[in-house]
Amino acid sequence: MTRKPEKPDAADLPGADAARALKSEEDARAAFGAGVYILGGDAERMVPPGHVIVVCRDPGLRRGGIVHPAVHVYPREELTCEQLRAMASEPALEVIGVG
Repeated sequence: MTRKPEKPDAADLPGADAARALKSEEDARAAFGAGVYILGGDAERMVPPGHVIVVCRDPGLRRGGIVHPAVHVYPREELTCEQLRAMASEPALEVIGVG
């Protein structure tokens, strides 16, 4: 009988260590469900599928008609294709689609 390894509890792991502890997509889905967690700062937040996380290395930067804070989560339907293209082409922004 093969014993399945225990899955890490993301709440018990620091942000970067949690990502390294997940060895496969299956582990990630089990740990985070269908969305992802943003860990750090003063709180953690679950981001469900259908959202876009924008991380800005230069808070206050304006791209796609939006002034960007350090991190913001948008429902996908709030952003146009043109806005997403403008943000994705900006080196100071990381645009992360969830699910």
